[in-house]
Amino acid sequence: MLLRVGRVITGVLALLLAAPAAFPLHSLGPRLAADGCPASAAGAWEGGDRPGDLVPADGAVSVTMCEIPLPYRAPPPQGPVRVRKLTTQVDAMVAELNALPTRDVLEAGLRRSEAAKGRVLGDDLHLGEICTAVGFGTSLSYVVHYAGRRPPAVVLVDRNCGTARYAGRTRFGNPVNAFLGFYLTQLQARPKPVVPPGCAAGLPAAKVDLHRPQGWPRDDVAVNRGPAFGELLPSPLSAAIACRYRADDGVLRLRAQVAVPAGLASVRSLINASTVVRPGTDSPATPPGPGRTGCGMDGIRLPADLDVVWVGDITGAVVEVRVWRAPCRAVHAGRTAGRVPTAELLSRLDAWLGPGP
Repeated sequence: MLLRVGRVITGVLALLLAAPAAFPLHSLGPRLAADGCPASAAGAWEGGDRPGDLVPADGAVSVTMCEIPLPYRAPPPQGPVRVRKLTTQVDAMVAELNALPTRDVLEAGLRRSEAAKGRVLGDDLHLGEICTAVGFGTSLSYVVHYAGRRPPAVVLVDRNCGTARYAGRTRFGNPVNAFLGFYLTQLQARPKPVVPPGCAAGLPAAKVDLHRPQGWPRDDVAVNRGPAFGELLPSPLSAAIACRYRADDGVLRLRAQVAVPAGLASVRSLINASTVVRPGTDSPATPPGPGRTGCGMDGIRLPADLDVVWVGDITGAVVEVRVWRAPCRAVHAGRTAGRVPTAELLSRLDAWLGPGP
């Protein structure tokens, strides 16, 4: 009996080793919910370095980037986007996944790079073993769906360890910028223009206090901005509204407003030019010019004069751009807070809303 059992176990092991493609490794992966993403953040593939592509390259019809909120982490400021489904440029995205390097390829590249600088690395680099401890609020994965009844390939990403795993294969890196670039292009190709909200009659101090979580400007583009981070507004605009406020007894009260009638392309260019990261100074006393400023980020929490530009773009996203006019000048928008506004932007605001302070 023991001999027979031993032969069965040996036969099963031989089958798995001799024909790994026939073994339904996908069945060992995470369970998927109705939206095609993992039902929970639990579960992981075993590490491994099986040769070949990370995921099957033929027959893919979509790739979904999934972000599953972690119960013990605070959600991102704009809220997590659980599902982003890419149905265009699918082959290109699958190629990005399969281009992720193996441990050996990555290690060889690191050794060549360091050797060119005159440095010699140790014998074991412990790639994928020594990890950071960033408190990401979501668990990230890519789910490749195929035509017919073929099971999907679920690639689980560990952003702290820099690994991407699927069915016994471990690769290194995370093609998030490539995915978001493809996804933003897909959104732009299927426009759904949006009109931004109008000017509020009054803004309490807490609504514009950057020291409070609820005081940051609205930025719907943030979740899909990806490699276009250098531009606050990566997509053409569909509408823009400008508002002017003045402080009165701790509240910013509306003084003027206008719906921008035309020239939205130039509006987008002006805002992008005033929110791009440039070398400069953090001193709030610096006169207007290229650079950064601490205005609104330091001890001053409420501007005396404030202009707000609300813009909507063709993807359906809304972005709020705040321009402090007094007691100091700064542009606060999205993650590019503390930029000195360009003279062109200030001039355009005054043309819309009247002479500035």
